[in-house]
This record gives sequence, structure tokens and C-alpha cells, in this order.
Amino acid sequence: MKATRFAIAIPLTLLALVLSLFAWPAGAAAMDEPWVAGPPSPASMFDFTSAPTETVSLTQTAPITGTAAPTLGELHVPSPAWQDQIIYFLMTDRFNDGDPANNDQGADEYDPADVRKYSGGDFQGIIDELDYIQGLGATAVWITPPVANQWWDPLVNFGGYHGYWAENFAEVDAHLGDLEDYQTLSRALHGRGMYLIQDIVANHTGNFFTYQDENGVTRYDPDDPAANVRFNTESVPVTRPSQPPFDEDDVTDPAQREAAIYHWTPTITDYSDPTQTLTYQLADLDDLNTDNPLVRETLKQSFGDWIRQVGVDGFRIDTVLYVDHDFWNDFINSDDPDAPGVEAAAAETGRDDFLTFGEAFVGSDPMDDGGDRVVASYLGSEEKPELSSMLNFPMHFTINRVFAEGQPAANMAYRLEAAQAIYPDPTILPNFVDNHDVARFLSKGSVAGLKQATAFLMTIPGIPVIYYGTEQGFTEGRASMFAEGVQSGGVDHFDTSSELYRHIQAVAQLRKENPVFSRGSLRILQANEAGPGVLAYQRDYESETALVLLNTADRPVLMVDLETGLPAGTVLRNLFGLVNQDDLTVGADGRMTLELAPREVMALLVSDEIAEVSQANVTFTADSLQAGQVITGDLAITGTVSVSNAALKLIVDDNLARAIETTADDAGAWAATVPATYFGGGEQTHTLRIYAPELQAVSELYTFTTDIQIVGSGVTMFDRMGDTVGPNDAYELPTDETFGQQMDILSTKVSAEGSDLIVDLTMAEVTDVWNPTNGFDHVLFHVFIDLPDREGATVLPRINADAPEGFAWDYLGFVEGWNNRLYASDGASADEYGTPVTPAAEISVDKESDTISLRFSGDALGNPDGLEGTQVYVATWDWNGPESSYRGLKQIPGQWTFGGGDGAVEPLIIDDTAVI
Repeated sequence: MKATRFAIAIPLTLLALVLSLFAWPAGAAAMDEPWVAGPPSPASMFDFTSAPTETVSLTQTAPITGTAAPTLGELHVPSPAWQDQIIYFLMTDRFNDGDPANNDQGADEYDPADVRKYSGGDFQGIIDELDYIQGLGATAVWITPPVANQWWDPLVNFGGYHGYWAENFAEVDAHLGDLEDYQTLSRALHGRGMYLIQDIVANHTGNFFTYQDENGVTRYDPDDPAANVRFNTESVPVTRPSQPPFDEDDVTDPAQREAAIYHWTPTITDYSDPTQTLTYQLADLDDLNTDNPLVRETLKQSFGDWIRQVGVDGFRIDTVLYVDHDFWNDFINSDDPDAPGVEAAAAETGRDDFLTFGEAFVGSDPMDDGGDRVVASYLGSEEKPELSSMLNFPMHFTINRVFAEGQPAANMAYRLEAAQAIYPDPTILPNFVDNHDVARFLSKGSVAGLKQATAFLMTIPGIPVIYYGTEQGFTEGRASMFAEGVQSGGVDHFDTSSELYRHIQAVAQLRKENPVFSRGSLRILQANEAGPGVLAYQRDYESETALVLLNTADRPVLMVDLETGLPAGTVLRNLFGLVNQDDLTVGADGRMTLELAPREVMALLVSDEIAEVSQANVTFTADSLQAGQVITGDLAITGTVSVSNAALKLIVDDNLARAIETTADDAGAWAATVPATYFGGGEQTHTLRIYAPELQAVSELYTFTTDIQIVGSGVTMFDRMGDTVGPNDAYELPTDETFGQQMDILSTKVSAEGSDLIVDLTMAEVTDVWNPTNGFDHVLFHVFIDLPDREGATVLPRINADAPEGFAWDYLGFVEGWNNRLYASDGASADEYGTPVTPAAEISVDKESDTISLRFSGDALGNPDGLEGTQVYVATWDWNGPESSYRGLKQIPGQWTFGGGDGAVEPLIIDDTAVI
């Protein structure tokens, strides 16, 4: 065998270390509607009544509140180069309370102890903490909608603190301040060279009417939309929108029906039906008829005025999926002098690049670009343009799959390349790790994974978005930053010395100081296809080239023969390293081989310096690996190395932590065995390299196939149908019609394939009403795994229960429609899941057989020598995504809460298995 070309990375100079309603589905909810878990479905007849409102008109002025004395800039400033910006996204009500006088509007809508109600954050609170935001590295602030909102919806027992339930698109909500306060926030940002982005909604208002009969069952007759309409007469502070023409929402009035300001329709039930998605009510929010010229004109005028009168620099646009493309072309780009679009309104104020980025809550499956193409469609075409940019949801899902769940690094390489190919300008796509509509990264991933994910954000094309609280390690989706707010723990969280704040500060500075990361082209250099591991890419801008090296695994890996295309000896300046801060050199033939620490990130800038390098003169053979051979058990390998008595490591799938060690004899011959437990079940392709660390040499890449069969037939446990009644047979399901028997386990089969543990769950019903990314909804599985000869935990975290007698779990799989997590029992308690580990379970769903299959890899389970004697216990409940919490349990069941118990103390288990 010929000598392998080899180049080891050589450390040069040590640099100083610089520095987480249910999760709303693809195409389902507004992703911003924070019900306890789904769309409201009112149960009784109502009539309109009037109620006072204390919202403030855009033309009204009032004294500035609060105590901050910011340096104020101009109200109107030119647009920035958006690709160079870093956005800080905050939920105004939950960020900071600068003026307590506006908290309580006297309608029982304010209670900082209640996640459903207003908590006290306002404009002045943002102004007071601009030092904190700017110090993190942000250059723009994106706030949730500031418009006058429905404060409390009694039909769903939830409040509109978030801003997405408008009752008047042209007024400021009184809880946040007044027009002058909002203008002051804009000027304060502009005075710092920062920018203001406002969240807007053009699809719907709040929930002021619905369709149900006297028994609370949805009833709708498209030929008679006045039949079975019900009005929300106890809505606070108004029972219908106060802004004309949106106040014309009574379909029983012939004149209002003829005006057709709304689509007189019920709630969407089929998100695959374009008629429903474009004209029905999203989560029972009143759907605007955006084909109506008066509706269009009013929306353009209202949102244009926020630019003209407040100096807003960009819009994030909610729920674009639920409005047709023609509207977006008109709303953004119309040059009608009587009803100008957003861009024309911005141009009036001197903004020639007003940013509009939309929300299409769509993911793409791994190694598939279908979601990217849907998202990109809302950019329109050159002939008929729509929005200028879109939130990169497919990238978000891939970030979580790769950095939190441990899916193959190659999945991220594919997503990066798809973005370059599909979007006209990927440098202005806002990229994010988490936000107010999805689970926090730290609710399922590790701090190390979050550090890597945020560093990744700062080194790829696209505008990085940091969601408030991420820099403080938040796990709750909408907790308050200020001490008096909900879920704050009674302390302020504006800690500029926290570990994550300083980390994000450092990677933000890296991006701002090196335009190659914000403006450069991207080329993938290497990505591990078998699992977590090496992800390497190159950025080029003008005369600068940077390399970014990541190890997405929680174990060390060997990066081998990275082809840089650079001259041998090129010195790479280490701009940022999570673990290794040394400069590196490119080896012979422009290649690099390097041991990467767990969760490493290195950002390297190509310099003009050339250092001397030498090429290792070592040859290897692996004589027993035959082309086309299929391994069905242990893999016995023999071979040679050209240096006698060399210490060797056999590395399978780049997993340096599980290397098989052996030593060559005097003649250079060696032998080793890779146990079958290194491989998963079924037919799989694997790679192997022979590594001689002391010689700084590595062999060529060997590829082989394994086909490890199921050990035995597995164990199947059957469960009674219809027993979703809790541990004492007293629980009741939530009353909403979308709840069926999704949580009812009929049988559970546990089997082993190689080192993988397979759990097949046959359910009474499998649904995907909300288009969940994992293929099923309305059920949360807790899969507890007890491996033999290990000490585990007996408490079942956060569900008020203990393990069955004689069972102590070592791993917990937390799996629902939009979440997939795996925890080790280390650190587990009644309030803590334990330690996040990767990779999480591989999920497959067969709706025809109502089966959900979970495959837990041996690597994730700590590489057990075998699975004989393993025990499994499974329990079901349901998850409330927007609040990142378990669905509530109360004595009386509600539309979105279980009944029959007290969720503070009683087990959150609706069905479970015996120990298998």
C-alpha cells in the first residue's frame, strides 16, 4: 500500500481565550399565539358589549415616563448594511419594567405571578437596559408587537401580553407606555448607532368571534356564515376592535357582512388545505380579508405610520404563511400614492433598505430542502417582489438537531449549502437558536452545545438573532429578566459577567471585527456523515479567508486530511477558540489533521506567514478489510505499519474517545478487534482509520459495511385500551376536540439491534393535526431506561412521581411533537432532568399502524457492553410548548388542561407501562 499523504496541524502561538400552546408546528399556529397549547374553541353564545380602553393613539402625546436619561439621536436615520447587524429579540412585557405606573390597567389583566397575564415590561424598561443590550454586541433590537391588544380572552383564559392579538393596529398598548415613550426608545437606539425592528401582524386580530353551537361544538355552514357565530362579550378591554374598519366584525349585520372586512370562517383544522390556511381562523383569531382593498389600505397606512412617526427601521412580519402572495407584494412594494407600501413609507423617511423579514414556521427534514423552498417563496420574484428576507426556520431546526440532539454534522453542511443555493441573498436571512415560539435550547441541550450554536450563528452567512435570556442561561421560554416579573426567581438577570453573556459578547465581537464572517461566501470543507463530529467550512471575502472548525460531538474526534487548498505551511491565526487558542499551520499538500476537543469551535484567519512543515513518512495496511465484505459480528483486523513497536489507535467513525488501542510488534505487524457493540443494528456504513499519535501519522480512510441483526425477538408488553385516566383512574383529558387517544399506549416492544435500543410504541391514535416536526402530536413520552450494573435515579423529574419499585433509570428520553431530548441521570432530581447527552433518539412514525418508534444509539447510552437485562418504563402526558411547561392538571378539565387532580403535587402521568 502506498504511503498516505499526511499533514498534522502544528500549534504555534497560544492566544488569550476569548470567550431553551405546545411548540407550535410547521404551518400550524401563529407561532406567536401563547395559549396553553392550541387554538381557542369557545363554548357558549355571546353578544357584543362595549368596554373602555386606555390605549394611546399615534397622534397623542404624553410626558416621557421612567428615569433613564438616554443620549437621543434622530428619529429617522438611513438604513444600515443589514448583513453586518446583530439582532437582540425581546418580549417587551417580559424584559424590564421601567415604569410601574403603567403595569395595572385595572382590568385584572396584570399579575406577575401568572404566566398568562401582563408582567410589567415596557418601553422605558428597554431604554434603561440599552447598555446591557449593546454591551452584549447587539446592534438592533427587535420587539414584540407594541400595538393595542386584547388584554384578556376569557374563552381561552389567556392574556395578550405578547402583542399578537391586536384590537387596534394604530395605537400603542397602554401597558408599554405611550407614543412619546416609543419615540424615545427609537431615538435612544439611533443615538447609539443601533436600530429598531417592530414585530407586526397583518393576518388577524384578537379573538372576538368564533363558531360554535350551544354545546360548545364547532359548527360552521359556509352557505350561512351568520349561523352559529358566537361573540366574545367578556373580552378585555374591548369586545371588538376599536379601529375602523376592523370594528365591522358582526356577520349577523347585513351591512357588515357585505363589507367583508373578515373572512367569516371557523378555525383551521387542516393545515394542508390552502383554502383553510389562507381564509380560516388561525387558532381562532379573527382572520382579516386581505383581498379587501379597504383592509389593505388600512394596514398599509397603520404600519406605514409606525415608520413615519416612530422611526422604525425594519419589520418582522408574523404568520406570512396564512396570507396570499399577492397581498405581500402589494403591502411591501406598492407605489400607489394613495396607499403606498411599506418600502415607499420607509423611503419617505430616508430609509432605502427597510428590512422586512417574515415568519414561515416551516422546517426541512434532514438532507431535504423542501422547507427552504417554501420559505424562499415569500421573497417573491424580480417581477413581483414580496418580503426582503425571511426568518430561517429550516436553519433553526437543523441547529437544534445538530447542536442539541446530536444528529450528523453533515445535516448542517447540507442546510448551509441549501441556503446558498436557494435564497437570493443568504447574508440577510435572520438565523436564530431559539425564540418565543419554540423550546429554549437549554431545555434540551447543554451549555457547551449552546456556546457552540451561538458561535456558529456568528460565523455563517445571515443576521444572528439572540433571544433575550439566552445569554443568561434561561430554560423557560418567556420568563422575565427583571426581578418583579413572572418566572424571574425574584432576581434581576442583567448580569454582564455571566458565562454565556461573556461568550456571546466575544463571538459577536469576532463577527463585527471580521467582515469575512458577515459578508463572505461559504464553502463546506468536511462534515461527518455518520453522526456528530467534524464540521468545517471556509469563508472568503475580498482578500480575506477564514476557516471555521467545529466538533459537534460531546467527545474528542480526529479531523483527518482537511483539504484547505492553501499552500503548505500557511499559518492560520486563531481568532477564537472555545478550547484550543493556538495558531495552526497547514501541513503538506495543503491538508490538516487535528484532534478536536469535545464541542470545539475554532475560527482561523489565513495569514501571509509561511512556516516549515515536514511530511510524515509512515505507511499502513489493514490486510483483513476486504472490499465488499459485510461484517455481521465482531470485526477482527490485522495489518502493518512501517515503524516497529508503534502505538496505534483504530478510530471508527472519527470517534477518538472509543479508539481501539494496539501496539505493533518488531516487524510492524498489529492486530485488533472492534466489538459488534460498536455498531448499530441493520445495514450500516462505517469508516476506520489507523492513527499513530506519537508519529503524527494517520492512514487512508477505510470504509466497511456492518449488518448486525436483532438480538432475540425483543419483549412486548400490552396495555389496556382507553386507560388514559391517570394513576388513580380519576384524570380526564382536556376538552378541546383535537384531543383524542393520542396518549393511550396499547403495546410497547423493546428490542436490541447491536448496541442500539429500540422502543416501538403502538398507540390508540397517532395524529399530526398541528404539522409537528417529529410526525406526531398531543403526546409527550417519558422513556426511562435502566441499564444493568449501573446506579441510576429513582425520582421521575418534574412529573411528581417516583420510579416503580426496583427500577432506577440511567437515561431519560423526552420526546414529543417538536422536542427530542436525552438525559443521563447524573444530577437528576425532582426539579432537574439530569445531564443532556447526544445523540437523542432517532424517531420514525407509521400513522397507518399508529406506531412511533424510538431508536436510542449505543453511543448515546454510554456504549454498554450489551443490553441484556436492560429495563424500560414509559409514561405519557402532553406538553405546552410556548410556555415550555407540562400541560396543566386541575380538578375540573379545561379546553387545554387535564382534569381530576392538582398538577402541583399529583403525578403528571395519564398512561404508562409496566416495567419492561
